[in-house]
Amino acid sequence: MNSDSIVDIEEVESEPVVSIPASSSTTSVKKVTQEIGMVPLNVTISSIGLDAKIIPVGLQEDGAMEVPEDVMEIGWYNKGARPGEKGNVVLAGHVDNYLGKGVFFDLENVSLDDEVVLSDSENSLRYKIVKIESYPYDDGPIEEIFGFTSQKRLQLITCTGWFNPLTKNHEERLVVTAIQQ
Repeated sequence: MNSDSIVDIEEVESEPVVSIPASSSTTSVKKVTQEIGMVPLNVTISSIGLDAKIIPVGLQEDGAMEVPEDVMEIGWYNKGARPGEKGNVVLAGHVDNYLGKGVFFDLENVSLDDEVVLSDSENSLRYKIVKIESYPYDDGPIEEIFGFTSQKRLQLITCTGWFNPLTKNHEERLVVTAIQQ
């Protein structure tokens, strides 16, 4: 399958259903198939020693992406792309909480070209990190992170920067972008 195409089109020979002239005894039918991604269950980033469980999450009432309550779990935004499909696969996890480190505590230590592996119970997909960027927590490129793309992209999101005790929020969001290999 061409990784740049949205769908594969395959020529299939079939018997005619209605009577047609003898000069054309068969007709060509186009069969369209679409990629169906996997539901991710685990993420591994060996460069930072990460091997963590993924759970599906949706949207909060205010429209923000949900995040897992357990700081050691990663949330997959199940309203977006699945790994293996074109689009942005979005995973979010905590950097820390008042008790200590969270699942993405060391995410800031990844480097360009590091490998990220997403897996379900049967398959694994490999991604290569191509961008590492921090944004103000209330002013990130939402369309770039969550919107459609013809690439098979992975977006890893966590908090970074100074923790503001008045807002009970980190001042920035770290976004690590990877492309499926």
